[in-house]
Formats: sequence, C-alpha cells, structure tokens
Amino acid sequence: MNGLATALMAWIAANSTYDTAIMPIPEIVLMTPIELTAEAYSDTPDLIPDSRVDDRVLALYSFEDGANGTVYLLAPEQPNILVDPEELSEFDPLFEERLLHELVHHVQRMSGAYDAFPCRNFGELQAYQLGGSYLRQRNVEDPLPNRNFRAHIYSRC
Repeated sequence: MNGLATALMAWIAANSTYDTAIMPIPEIVLMTPIELTAEAYSDTPDLIPDSRVDDRVLALYSFEDGANGTVYLLAPEQPNILVDPEELSEFDPLFEERLLHELVHHVQRMSGAYDAFPCRNFGELQAYQLGGSYLRQRNVEDPLPNRNFRAHIYSRC
C-alpha cells in the first residue's frame, strides 16, 4: 500500500502547490464497514446506526493516530479473488481516489497548511476537488456527480 500512497503523494505534488517529496507516508489501515463505522464514531458511539454500518463513511484521516497520522480506509471488495493487499487498488480507481482524498488531508497537515485554515472542515474543498481531477485524468466516471456542491458544503466553517 505504501507504493500506491507514494505514487498518489507524487500526484498531489504535480497537481497542487504542495511539495510532498520529503513528507512521510501515514499508516494506512484497511477496515471492514463495521470497523470503519466504529472508528468514525469512536468519540460518539451512541450515534452509531443500529445496523452498525454508516455507508457514507468510506475513509478517515486521523491526525492524532500513529507517528505520521493514520488513514482508515474501507477495504475494496474483491469477491472470489485472492489478491495481495498491495495489489487491490490496481483493480479499483475509486479506491485510489478515496485514499488520495485522505492523503490530501495528510499533506495539508504535514505542510502546515491546515494550521492556517479557518476551521477543520476547510480542507475538504481541496480534497474533493483534487479527487475529481484524479478521476478525470484516469477517465473514470465520478460517482459523485455533485462533487463541487459537496466540496463547498463540507468545507464550510
């Protein structure tokens, strides 16, 4: 997974003003939907849906976990295929975009840009926009047809 993260960090550098050359890669943890939902609601467990899964949660970046932050990511589904976890993303550009989104947050933190944001949500604008650019460059249909709307709504302070 570090090879993919390194490639995506280089892509971020090539498509933004961030210099990622010497930034460390965060820890990346693949999770089931139940595990990821539990992580997302770790501060408010009483709000976990009855189903124990929040389908809206696909990935998270924690500034505080790990030496260099941690990306928690919904593991891609590859039914009936036994694949090395290092190779899973090669089959799913949407998985790559989810990781890229969280890596944008990592880069924002590591570069110090996050400290200048008016609020924590502000970084979502750039993460959503870069994710859309990544999918367009890969000629992949964006699963979020309202990406720009979401970028603006989720980045509000």
